[in-house]
Amino acid sequence: MASSESNTVAAVKKLLPEMKIGSFAGVKSVEIIYGTQELENERGAVIIVNGRNETFVKYSDVIDKLVGLGFSVYSMDHRGQGFSGRQLEDPLKGHVDTYDDYLADFNCFLKNVVDAKPHKVKLVLAHSMGGTISLLYELRHSGNFDGIALSAPMLGFSTAPWPFFLVPPMLSLYELLGLERSYVIGGGKFLLEPYTPDNVLTSDEAHYTRNYQLMRDYPQTQLGAPTCAWVKRSLEAIGEIKEGADKFELPLLILQAGDDRVVNNCAEERFCREVGANCQLVVMPGSQHEILMEKPEIREKAEKLITDFLLRLSALPNK
Repeated sequence: MASSESNTVAAVKKLLPEMKIGSFAGVKSVEIIYGTQELENERGAVIIVNGRNETFVKYSDVIDKLVGLGFSVYSMDHRGQGFSGRQLEDPLKGHVDTYDDYLADFNCFLKNVVDAKPHKVKLVLAHSMGGTISLLYELRHSGNFDGIALSAPMLGFSTAPWPFFLVPPMLSLYELLGLERSYVIGGGKFLLEPYTPDNVLTSDEAHYTRNYQLMRDYPQTQLGAPTCAWVKRSLEAIGEIKEGADKFELPLLILQAGDDRVVNNCAEERFCREVGANCQLVVMPGSQHEILMEKPEIREKAEKLITDFLLRLSALPNK
């Protein structure tokens, strides 16, 4: 796919000089930024699908490790976050009109960038909301991937202080009143906060500070609370995945953050049981939400589980 050399593309190139950085026009002409690092003699392709309020730039260490193992790596920033374009006048609102937009952007990336060269296997490494997008895509377009490794996938999340049963009707009311693009109740603009031990993302100060500095240096990557529409559409997407859990036939690996306060661990466990034998769930004790950004003893164990999973699938005979 031809990519336009925007200022944003140039900025990301400086951050990831080993990767080829490009962009394409996603749904509603939103600029989607992506990166690729392709190998001549690869084991296969790994597509990194990041979570809400992330950019693939923060996964540079993971990318380096995967390339070192012989995988070509592909990743993109979802619309409305990271270095990709925003739909709303307020760029700090975490918004999507529909998950169909996420899927359409992802499909365009897969068909025109990832599939521009043949791969022995196509594997996915997804975090949080990236897990929701990857699973929903696989559910609707089965057979595109050979396996999905999931880090703390968003298969449920807290709606506190509101009881869950009240949230869908409240969101529907906001939509009826034309307020679906408002910040979710109780949410607001982005706050750039330095590391404190009680943060919900990671107990590793070094990774937290690195990502903090990235957002400080590149304010366009900052994102505040989600909109009511994002929450409503996320709950709908999660519901669709849960209903179709028994349809997943490819190998799935779920790494669960033992101390997660962002997504619902019970929902991950229920989903894995519904999928059945194809799904393996491993708990990472002591981990906050961002398992791959955790302190070394957690991160290294997680990386080994993921690489063993990817290497095993890449060693299987061609389909």
